[in-house]
Amino acid sequence: MSNNKEFIRLQDLILEKTSLEKVKLHIENRKEKTVYKWVSSELSGFLIKHDKDLNPYVEKIISDIKAENYSELLSDINATIDIISKKINELYDYLSNS
Repeated sequence: MSNNKEFIRLQDLILEKTSLEKVKLHIENRKEKTVYKWVSSELSGFLIKHDKDLNPYVEKIISDIKAENYSELLSDINATIDIISKKINELYDYLSNS
């Protein structure tokens, strides 16, 4: 891929991570009172358009939202944030060495 495409991909990953972190803060603050409709709305773009290797995590997140299970949702969001953070770092390293 060209550096322009990689840079755009980096921006997309940062936006995805930001959405997940907003939801994480919401869940940590509200716990049992989590507003799942808001969570679903906030993550709608991410749930539709994401890397294929994140499919298992996305499926778990969708399942957690439907089940309204805040503890599992928080755990799966944390795992997804970790993976996206690694991808951001790898892409940033690649771009900085190009």
